[in-house]
Amino acid sequence: MNGTVFPGLSAAGRALPVALLAALPGLVFAAGYDHLAYGVGLLAGVVLAGLLIAPRLAEAAAPTISSAIREKFGAVAARLASALVALVAMPLLAADFALAGLVFERGLGIAPVFAVLAMLALVVLLGLMRDARTLAVLSAAAWLLLAASIFVPLVLIAFVAEGGATLPVTAYGLLMQDLQGVEETLIERGLVDFDTFSAHAAPFIRLIERDVFALVVTLTLGIAALPHLASTLAQTRNPAVTRFAGAWAALFVMILMLGMPALAVYAKHAIYSAIANDTPLASLPHWLEAPLAAGVAHVHGTSLHLFEQVASAAQAGSRTAAAVADAISAGAGSQWQALDPDVQQVMFAAATQHALDPQAFSAWEVYRGTVLPAAAAVAGNDGAILMQSGLVIEPLGFLLIVAGLTGFPAAVLGLMALAFATAALAVSASLVRAVANAVPDRADGRVLTFPGIMLALAVSVIAVGAAVFVTMDLVTLVVSALAIAAAGLFPALALGLAWRRATAAGVIAAMIAGAGVSGYYTAATQLFPVAFYTTWPTLSNASEYAIEEFETLTVEAREAETGAERTQAAAALEDLARGSATRAGLANWAGIDSPSSGIFGVLAGLVALILVSLVTPSRRGRAQP
Repeated sequence: MNGTVFPGLSAAGRALPVALLAALPGLVFAAGYDHLAYGVGLLAGVVLAGLLIAPRLAEAAAPTISSAIREKFGAVAARLASALVALVAMPLLAADFALAGLVFERGLGIAPVFAVLAMLALVVLLGLMRDARTLAVLSAAAWLLLAASIFVPLVLIAFVAEGGATLPVTAYGLLMQDLQGVEETLIERGLVDFDTFSAHAAPFIRLIERDVFALVVTLTLGIAALPHLASTLAQTRNPAVTRFAGAWAALFVMILMLGMPALAVYAKHAIYSAIANDTPLASLPHWLEAPLAAGVAHVHGTSLHLFEQVASAAQAGSRTAAAVADAISAGAGSQWQALDPDVQQVMFAAATQHALDPQAFSAWEVYRGTVLPAAAAVAGNDGAILMQSGLVIEPLGFLLIVAGLTGFPAAVLGLMALAFATAALAVSASLVRAVANAVPDRADGRVLTFPGIMLALAVSVIAVGAAVFVTMDLVTLVVSALAIAAAGLFPALALGLAWRRATAAGVIAAMIAGAGVSGYYTAATQLFPVAFYTTWPTLSNASEYAIEEFETLTVEAREAETGAERTQAAAALEDLARGSATRAGLANWAGIDSPSSGIFGVLAGLVALILVSLVTPSRRGRAQP
């Protein structure tokens, strides 16, 4: 058993996509019970990798997915598996790079491009080292830091909440009861917007039952099929030892998962209590300063991050709204242009005054006292109080709130930044190594080859470009990559390697069909929702009201007299078909959201594998071309 603890710890430290792990408290905050599916899927994926996929590799004496497929199904199937490994790794790397850029920009003031390039150098160095022991030690250290970054804040918050030493689990249970009472108060007083509000313990508010099931299946099979996870666990040729390592990895991941919902509940209780107490915007709690300063929280469309950028632009000589938009970052620029002109005027005047005398009042005081009341007045918030409908917090912002609630924000934020940066480095380096080893030029697959190194470098550079130049929703990006992994790789690994009748043609068909169906569903529902719905109207779960609205907008777009009217109607039609975080769209099959598309790809892959294998000759006993 002693020989399996460290491999399990090392695997746990690099098993989970870090961007998704960091966003998990925010996801649970947004949808409560429904988004616990993310944590369940991640944990179940590690369990499945340790019990099913990694033992298959160990039994075949294959250190990588591609080498296992090459041994049984030949070079063509192995090359396709290598391509899928690279395709899956690219968005996961991009998400980790983007997260690192965000952490270093908002935490240390370092330009994202420099932070991303520095991380790229470290990732390539660690990932392409011939000796993987350094990466294994780093991964184990990453888990220890992640555990500390989750449970140290929980202990501190519990201490503050109870006024003395107490167990976090005890404080968490009491807080859940208090939270339910606060939610009932908000509902009774009409202080919630039901388009964005979900009672924390109420099931199936944001996601329907089958969508929760599909999301869990997609995440489970996607994590299980991650190439670096199976390779980390399959260090020996003994499947039993591999399963023990997988069990340890699952235990360590479960420990992390147990703390995430508690973080969400503490943040939610603090926010909803502030709303229930009619907190004036001019007296916003201190724990909201960090997320507002980082630009991951917004009050009535404004943020402290935007205010500081406007102040810098004013100090640099910008005198008009258009000049300010050109002088600030792209993300802040779009937020600035979306503001009402009256709010722009108030913010610019306050920012200009603050730039002239920054010592008189802090940016936080000016923002709370001047900008927020103006934004509230325009939004119809006459009392200028904190409202649930006016506060928007991105998933990554909740860790900043948690740090503020501990009473030691700087120290806890530093611990969190170190933990997630270390974990991102470990996961990214493991992905790069998996891509490099995916090119099956050598029979054992253990020695890095020149083609593999070139492929890994190409994938890393493309991921860096995406992280720096493309604005992305990191959660959607990660889940889409896991959907492709589940659909493209899992049928071949789970059934192909186990079924003696499986053929090379069947495995190739499974990978193409699975990845193709999942990729089509994800891309079409997001990029071409109107065309997708009109192609598959009978498979959508759209309501009669939504269908009537779609038909009305279609007629308006077709009969519009001017180009502007036609464009406006077409945009409304596309928004209706695509849906949003608070409203289901028409472009779907059976109500399944695009992040859960892996379930369709897995089914398509399994069917293709079985049917094609049954009609093609089996060539047992030797590798297939």
